[in-house]
Amino acid sequence: MKCLYVAVAAAVLSLAACRSSKDAVSVNDLDGEWNVVEIQGQAVQAESQPFIGFDAQDGRVYGYTGCNRLMGALTLSKPNKIELGQMASTLMACPDMETERLMLNALASVKSLRFSGEDLLLYGSGKEPVMRLQKRFEVVPVADLNGDWTIVAVEGAALPAGMESVPALNLNMTENRVSGNSGCNRLAGEIRRDATVDNSLSFVNVGSTRMACPDMDTENRVLSALNSVRLYGMLDNGHLAFMDEGGTIVLELQRSK
Repeated sequence: MKCLYVAVAAAVLSLAACRSSKDAVSVNDLDGEWNVVEIQGQAVQAESQPFIGFDAQDGRVYGYTGCNRLMGALTLSKPNKIELGQMASTLMACPDMETERLMLNALASVKSLRFSGEDLLLYGSGKEPVMRLQKRFEVVPVADLNGDWTIVAVEGAALPAGMESVPALNLNMTENRVSGNSGCNRLAGEIRRDATVDNSLSFVNVGSTRMACPDMDTENRVLSALNSVRLYGMLDNGHLAFMDEGGTIVLELQRSK
């Protein structure tokens, strides 16, 4: 009977170990950028989407609170255990600082993490998650960017409906060239990438024709956004996102039909 108890106990421990190993959050699964969709069980409703980025290899965490940029240290000491160092942030004042306050308080309490389906849950000392995260974008091979894309949003604002000339880009990743129109004028330039960053992409030496159109506001916004692009990613809706060096989406594009 004693041997039976020992065998059963060993089996339970073995199953627990297997389950723990299966549920462990790997560095590869954690690394990247995640939208903050819930804080303390409440859905995040912010004008600008807050997010957190994890870089386990360099031991850092960074992100955006909906108002300010933040950065800090990251340590993964044991499976599913996480330590976040003191966060530093920029000091902008925004009309609504409540989301930022909740986010910083939640991050200060984080001790562990696990996946629930595709969502990443961050826990403090309690049984309920203090934060729910969803993957911000997917990094796809640059070859997938080839072709024609219609610009649907600039700096988070959808383009006006019924535009006579909708801004669009053609990306040639083989020759590292971009061409298209910015809503009025034709444009062309070079594409450059940093080999050390998987989703690096920027546009340089972009030139355009000089026609004058009744509405130049959209064109000016598109050109300004193009100049700030440093990263790319594929969103859940299948749209292509171009981001600045801080990770803010400055252009959203849809594959042209």
